[in-house]
Amino acid sequence: MKTVVTILRELVGLFVDDGSLAAGALIWAVICGWGLPLLGLGPRAQAALLVLGLAALLLENTLRASSRVRRGE
Repeated sequence: MKTVVTILRELVGLFVDDGSLAAGALIWAVICGWGLPLLGLGPRAQAALLVLGLAALLLENTLRASSRVRRGE
């Protein structure tokens, strides 16, 4: 049973390395999916905001991870 749990953790780790990045992307996608149509923005503007928000999340996560590497954590 312990082996199965280890395999499942490794499998999840392949797709979700950092929980905060995954949670942020999910929250941003929900905000874009439900909130942006209420603002009356066109589909191109909605897509652009989705991509820009996800890029900002990825950049923030990368900078945070690189600072941990520099500090030796």
